[in-house]
Amino acid sequence: MSSESKIAEQIVYAKIHPSVGIARVGNSKKENGFYVGPQVVDPAPKPEHFYRDETGALKREVAEFRIYGYDAQGRVVCELNMREGIEIEWTVELANHKSAWYNFELALDIPEAATATPSTRRNANVPLPERGKLAIQPGPRSIGAPGVSGQQYHFDGGSFMGISVPLGELRTDPRGRLWVFGGCGKSASFDGSPPTTFANNDGWYDDTSDGPVTAQVRVGGRELRVAPAWVVVAPPNYGPQQQSVRTMYALMTDVAIQAGQLPVPVRPSFKNDLLPIFKAMCDLQWMNAGFAAGFGYGMPQYFLAPDYLYKLSQGGETYVQLRRTVANAFRNPQYQDASMKPWPWVYGDAMDVPMPPIPRAMNALTTTQLAMLGRGRVHCRLRSRLECGDRAGH
Repeated sequence: MSSESKIAEQIVYAKIHPSVGIARVGNSKKENGFYVGPQVVDPAPKPEHFYRDETGALKREVAEFRIYGYDAQGRVVCELNMREGIEIEWTVELANHKSAWYNFELALDIPEAATATPSTRRNANVPLPERGKLAIQPGPRSIGAPGVSGQQYHFDGGSFMGISVPLGELRTDPRGRLWVFGGCGKSASFDGSPPTTFANNDGWYDDTSDGPVTAQVRVGGRELRVAPAWVVVAPPNYGPQQQSVRTMYALMTDVAIQAGQLPVPVRPSFKNDLLPIFKAMCDLQWMNAGFAAGFGYGMPQYFLAPDYLYKLSQGGETYVQLRRTVANAFRNPQYQDASMKPWPWVYGDAMDVPMPPIPRAMNALTTTQLAMLGRGRVHCRLRSRLECGDRAGH
């Protein structure tokens, strides 16, 4: 039996990775007017013309999907590519239902939604029998060969109030990995009405979208069960190297810990648990004038200043009050504090104008992040300086 046959026998199911892929619209008309989106947490800075073409137009960001085979113990065996003995057919369905859905007024899955003024429908003047015209639904597309592209893989056929709105296309790379392209950044009004707000404009449409990503996989003639994924086609990212103080990764890690699917961390690592929070606070100076004034270079809370960073990372009693002061400056939802003053100065799920006096109006770190900050401010009192100093440096 060949080594490839032995590997194939180990595989009992497969998963599509990432489970949620992000593509972005762009208006570049160039043949090379796209790039594959980042696949690591901290991508290296990109050269000139990586995000824009020579004319200044934005390139489309492509979501790349791969399939990995798993054994009976849930361990990855290998990536499954389109080659002899392995058949893969990808299927993606993109759609845009925003104009037929509710206005963007309040997150509908938060406690405040139960007592808030009910959200209204966008384009409420369009009668129920006609509301199907508000949804852009070109239907699914499938692709099953390596290194292919073509008109048959384009998401054409969808429309908004009778206006054709293409949503993107599918391609595969030479190994059969899936590339999902979004739209070309088209946004307009079907009746000529001007926009009046940043989100809820009746009569307007765009070519963002999202939808399921599935695959049929046969290895050596044996069909595998394949866990599906989802793709989101979002607007351009004008700050591609910037991260929020509370990332999606931090949020999902906290959800898994709260659900008992991951162990509760007991010893914070300054490098892995705390430094990313401080770095994000400072890096937001490039995105927000308030953060620039509070946490920007040369400002009092510029955590990345070498002296400040040194003090925050040290164990022992010398700087324990500084660590405690910094940790206590972050908003903690358990205190039900509705003030805008605690960190971070980021709008939350219940944000409105004027700002409502409820805690969820402003963002907060996850329970896990707050716990790491709390333990970081005192944990060195419980252990020797040598042990804590070593932990802080890793």
